[in-house]
Amino acid sequence: MPSPAATPAAVGSRSLRRILLAGAAALGVGLSGCGFQPMYGVRSTSEQAEALLGSVAIAPIRDDRTGQILRNDLIDKISGGRSAQNPRYRLDVDLETLELGGLIETDASITRYTVTFRGKLRLVDVASGQVVMNELARATTAYSVPASEYAAITAQQDAYRRASDQLANEIRARIASFLETRRNG
Repeated sequence: MPSPAATPAAVGSRSLRRILLAGAAALGVGLSGCGFQPMYGVRSTSEQAEALLGSVAIAPIRDDRTGQILRNDLIDKISGGRSAQNPRYRLDVDLETLELGGLIETDASITRYTVTFRGKLRLVDVASGQVVMNELARATTAYSVPASEYAAITAQQDAYRRASDQLANEIRARIASFLETRRNG
């Protein structure tokens, strides 16, 4: 009896794998030659855009804990945890939070909530006072409500932190993309 590796199906499968690997390699080489860069990778922005990100000052967002957490997330993601020295841009964010019950039990208790953060962001050129970017960013997450009151509060706080982190990533990506296109434009 012939070995399974020598069957025509196995030989065809290996040939198909080689073709797919060669195609993937060719696609990677082709994309690298056209200047393609992943937005969320290690080299997501050019050095010039990274330097400009470091010159973005983040204005206070709201006078509550949610606004403070989002501002801290933005400072960490946009300027590496440092305050911008001699800022070229100022980021203003109007934050709206929405929490909706999504799973209602037969006793009318809600056991799952969806948390949505919407941020209206404006990037302002500090020198001229002109708004150079005006967009809306959004992040949504959810949490389940356990029976324990302490665990329910912890689950809610965790959902708010995750939504803040997602929104900060979205805002950073939009600002980096804007600065990259402005640098090239």
